[in-house]
Amino acid sequence: MRKVELSGLTGIRFYAALPVYLAHVTVIPGMEALSGRRLFYNVGIGGVTLFFILSGFILTYNYADTFRDGVSGASYKRFVWDRLTKIYPVHFLTLLLVLPIATFSPHLPLDWRAVPFHLLLLQCFWPSSTPAFAKHLNVPSWSISCEWFFYLLAPMAMLFVLGNRRRWVPVVVAVGYACGLGLFLWQGHPDDARFYFVSWFAPSRFVDFLAGVFLARVFLTSSGQKLVGTSGLAQATGIVLLIVAAMYRQDAPWPLWGGLLYLPGAVLLVLGLAYGRGPFVAHLSRPWLKRLGTATFSLYLIHVPVLRGVRGICLHLGWEVRSWPASWAVVIAVFMIVQTAALLICYGYELPLQKRLRGLLVHRREVARGALQPHSHTPEYAMPRSLFLPARNNPDLARDLQAEFATEPAVEVQVNRRLVERRRTPAGVMPDRRRAARRARP
Repeated sequence: MRKVELSGLTGIRFYAALPVYLAHVTVIPGMEALSGRRLFYNVGIGGVTLFFILSGFILTYNYADTFRDGVSGASYKRFVWDRLTKIYPVHFLTLLLVLPIATFSPHLPLDWRAVPFHLLLLQCFWPSSTPAFAKHLNVPSWSISCEWFFYLLAPMAMLFVLGNRRRWVPVVVAVGYACGLGLFLWQGHPDDARFYFVSWFAPSRFVDFLAGVFLARVFLTSSGQKLVGTSGLAQATGIVLLIVAAMYRQDAPWPLWGGLLYLPGAVLLVLGLAYGRGPFVAHLSRPWLKRLGTATFSLYLIHVPVLRGVRGICLHLGWEVRSWPASWAVVIAVFMIVQTAALLICYGYELPLQKRLRGLLVHRREVARGALQPHSHTPEYAMPRSLFLPARNNPDLARDLQAEFATEPAVEVQVNRRLVERRRTPAGVMPDRRRAARRARP
């Protein structure tokens, strides 16, 4: 079933990434005294929480029919490969860009032991922050490591949440018990270690992803339809709760320093935007904002390498920002550079390479199953005639049907070459017998 595009959830990514950039722009000399720095940092943490919830929501929305009844080896492999082609090309590119900067920067030392963990996206798989591998190289990639952890478990999470309702009860109990035990064991650790555990440790942030999965279930079932008329109120309430959480995060107990404090506001905002009502959703659905939202992943990973490069140039030349107007001028100017780089990477590198890599797996799978015959331009499939005709003009449907029937026994007559070569008319495909009858008319 073709799903409706949720445009508001694409556009909101751009606004969620802005505070993350503002939190990191303070690495430029003289920007440490930027007004609102702490608030930007706290809002940036909320933005990451929003990204994690969006990830769980959108993946469940798109793959609900695939994993509702079970997880096969082929479907799991395809899902993991699709997710890897989404995150790894840009991650690898930005890692290559930041390595020379980190190598020669005296102010940002590099621990070479962290490089293998970053290459394999494993820097946040460990509960200990010593050594703090996540804080080296391209720092925002810590959340990509968390995403990779989520992707490995996502099909099973969707199966438990979307399948039999009783299946997910022991999962929730086990997760709650594990979280409580973890918080108890980390009670006596210093603040830095506890902050790492609740903020950067991938299993701890899996709670945010699971919230998105449960939210998608609410959206996909009739139980959430009653919220359609209040989507605008949900959006406004969610934004207010996110801002309040950012303002008072420093005063909250340490278990809430991660994403839990932002969870209620982010859930309301995502659910309100998903139902697509109100002027804010109309604004987020503008084509230019959707393009910026699509490029957010590239912006998220490229902005720190650019900022570290600008910092190195400023330190080498002895430049420093000394006034409030100059600070915001630098913020805007550098952001324009970062946004331009993100758009170029997204539409010139990320999306084309992602499409090519995903097509590579499809091609290999079809060749392995015999769906593609070498040196044959009109392969024959054991496919019912009623399904073949609609598939001729729908490449996506044709690919799915080819994979479905390539290994099935030929229970019906195979499609012959004459069917493939039939001529088109304004009314569609004309049967041979009917065409012959029309020709015989006086």
